[in-house]
Amino acid sequence: MDSQLKRGILEMCILQLLKEEDRYGYDLIKTMQAFFTDTDESTLYAILRRLNKEGLTEVYDSDISHGPKRKYHRISDEGIEVLHKDIISWKQIEKIFVEIGIL
Repeated sequence: MDSQLKRGILEMCILQLLKEEDRYGYDLIKTMQAFFTDTDESTLYAILRRLNKEGLTEVYDSDISHGPKRKYHRISDEGIEVLHKDIISWKQIEKIFVEIGIL
């Protein structure tokens, strides 16, 4: 798969997972690697850092008193807006593919 296309899909999937619930990095990585088996941890962590830098996600430390501290990620309001726009774009592309016979 083309790396730019894959990156966009990974970003959209991560934002969707975070829309459902806050997650810590390793949990996101393992979930994504189940679908994108050829994607390594460093790529996914780079995407998580970029999403945070762009304001699409927020990072916070867990409040758990037992076990290791974890950095949790949550989607921001801006991230929800971007995800919504991406889903609309995806549906438009899917419609085009259906109409020209790719799907």
